[in-house]
Amino acid sequence: MKLARVLARLALLSLAAAVFIVLTQGYAGSLRPPFMSPYRQAARRNRPAEPQGTRFPSFIGEVMALALIAAAGRIVFRLRLSPPVRGEEDVILLDLHREQ
Repeated sequence: MKLARVLARLALLSLAAAVFIVLTQGYAGSLRPPFMSPYRQAARRNRPAEPQGTRFPSFIGEVMALALIAAAGRIVFRLRLSPPVRGEEDVILLDLHREQ
């Protein structure tokens, strides 16, 4: 019974992944690349992968984008979707101050 439920969930997950792949490929195939001049195409192909310090405004922009993404990731991953309920019945007493 438990194995059948696990296999059914795996099959459903595989089906969802296959549908996602098909839809992504269909969307990517329908897009046309923007028409660019040969000069812009050559500049884009020859652009270095890492930011260059000599291009100061570009370098600062890329550093700021990286900092923004890191800050957003920190906020998102520290976010609690449902905070713990603090009530009278949920208090855990450790009896540390028990009189002897």
